[in-house]
Amino acid sequence: MLGQLYAGLIKATANVTRLAVATLLVVLPLTAQAKVIANSVKTTKQINFKGQSLEIISGEFEFALDPLNAANTAIVDLQHASKDNDGMVRAKANYVVIQHQDPKLRNGALIEVSNRGSKASLRYFNFAPRSAMPTQASHLGDGLIQELGMSMIWVGWQGDLNAGEHVLRAQLPKALGQAGWARSDWTVDTPKSLLSLAHRPQIDTVYPVEFSKESQAWLTRRMGRDSLKSVVPRDSWQFSSDGKSIAGNFEPGIYELVYPTKDPLVAGVGLAILRDTADYVKQADSPYQVDKTIAFGVSQTGRFLRHFLYQGFNETEGGEKAFDGMFIHTAGAGRGSFNHRFAQPSRDGHRMTAFFYPTDIFPFTSERVRSSITNKKEGLLKRHHEDFYPNIFYTNTGYEYWGRAAALIHTHDIYDVEPKKNERIYHLASAQHYVEGHQNLNAISQVDNLFQGNPIDFRVQLRALLAHLANWVVKENAPPRSAFPRFANQTLITFSHFQLPPWLPIDKPYKPHTAYEVDYGDQWQQGIIDNQPPVILAEIMPAVPKVDNNGHELGGIKHPLIQAPIATFMPWSLRYNKFASNEISDFRGATLRWSKDKILQRYSNEKAYQNHLKNMSDKSVKSGWLLPRDVSRVLQQGKWLWQWSMQQPKKKVATTLIQDKQDTQATQDKQQSE
Repeated sequence: MLGQLYAGLIKATANVTRLAVATLLVVLPLTAQAKVIANSVKTTKQINFKGQSLEIISGEFEFALDPLNAANTAIVDLQHASKDNDGMVRAKANYVVIQHQDPKLRNGALIEVSNRGSKASLRYFNFAPRSAMPTQASHLGDGLIQELGMSMIWVGWQGDLNAGEHVLRAQLPKALGQAGWARSDWTVDTPKSLLSLAHRPQIDTVYPVEFSKESQAWLTRRMGRDSLKSVVPRDSWQFSSDGKSIAGNFEPGIYELVYPTKDPLVAGVGLAILRDTADYVKQADSPYQVDKTIAFGVSQTGRFLRHFLYQGFNETEGGEKAFDGMFIHTAGAGRGSFNHRFAQPSRDGHRMTAFFYPTDIFPFTSERVRSSITNKKEGLLKRHHEDFYPNIFYTNTGYEYWGRAAALIHTHDIYDVEPKKNERIYHLASAQHYVEGHQNLNAISQVDNLFQGNPIDFRVQLRALLAHLANWVVKENAPPRSAFPRFANQTLITFSHFQLPPWLPIDKPYKPHTAYEVDYGDQWQQGIIDNQPPVILAEIMPAVPKVDNNGHELGGIKHPLIQAPIATFMPWSLRYNKFASNEISDFRGATLRWSKDKILQRYSNEKAYQNHLKNMSDKSVKSGWLLPRDVSRVLQQGKWLWQWSMQQPKKKVATTLIQDKQDTQATQDKQQSE
């Protein structure tokens, strides 16, 4: 089925015209109506990749935004930004394009919203090695994106990234003269003497303290997410000379700083950059012309796309649809700090980091529902905006259900909320937030055979889903139905009722990541936060997936390693050896290696296991969750898992620790297929 899908997509053609771009540092002036007003091409390179003639182009786009256009009125502080004589606000962003030289082979463009300046699509969809700037055939992996006839486009949008070679970033305007309050927080697990006001090392501190008012700043410390705060005496810490960090003796705990600053970036222009890039590549005179566009966002930028949809940015200044499809991966229920005064786009929200930023706030579902706290009725997708809805895939791993409140995108209170007809929701059962190699697994001393890190490689599932989404967008063939846990079939349960199998020697976390109803102040609807820190009105506890007797999540897409289990893969891990040790760690899960005796009760030898794993992989292919070409990769990972498991000393496991000891393989197959 999926093999035929490729062939159909590769044969699909579009009526396009193209400007030849082959000269270094060429500036292509565009029509006055175009919102990309200049395209400065900096490098071009032609390569041959598996018989395909491709070109790799890097350059810089210049944008012009009309503050009076209805499509831009949602951009906070755009009216305060400097304007040129024509009344337009300018911005610039660098970009990279990989496309077929022959326009007839271009079925569309996959436009990645860069996560903090990086490039992820080739690693996620092509099994490519990490590369800051792909310039040769070896950087393209197995070429799935190119086989689908998709151009690959990256464009910068985030204005507070540190400059660096090949970092995708934007030059955004500032709202000079605007003053207010910013907030930073840190989870300090080991003593530190210096804390940067920026969120991460690759982020520039674009909001230093305003020294004329620094005495108004205050710092607090607490020992848990919801614990009481104590004020840190002002004489025990100080701002650095550049106003971009604080110095002191910071023992473990959660620190929160509120401080005065000024001259905010107009962060919401980043949303317009993505919109206008998609619009530009659809223009007949674009050198990158395609008929269809798909946005791809991972984690931070998955939330960016949810925010993009919520604020109606999929309608261009000219009243056209910007993106025809969206692949929103590991966003959970969040949006983010992408369009308010003094926004810090890198700030996310997890159980023990980045607290109470406007990330996990109502609404969560695309369908309109009424908040029981504020009585406001709203949905993620704008009403009367249906003509601009793209076809959307939401994919979340098990970690997002625990660490990013993902169940809220398809529930309200204790009721299921079905996705809209233009949406699919897919739960990648029991996987952690990102893919990591088995060499990164770290033994957890508190529990025998428990390792921090979860090596399930869910990219095999994302690749199959990308093919489905491309087919949906390009050829209008509907993809598989959504696959996620529901209250209705008891694969989703409230946290208070969640239980781990009694044989698992692991404690239940204190809580999953929770969302909130938050009061940011009277001007929040205008994108200005008056309450720093914000006032918490109510906690919203998400539901979590139920697990089977092996400890694996129900209700979603199951990786073959879960369908043929010889280990328990957990999407979360506790904060062992740190304060608040009953809370979950950010991003990472855990792997419980089963004893050799337990494994050999199920499979007589490695061949029997591999046969069963092959059968489960073939089943995934038939269901549309796995490409035929990726079965061998699953089997290879299964081979490593078997050998790793057999390396441990053979010992008898207590009967009380094996509740499923007498299960037959047929029972296991039935249990895994539910």
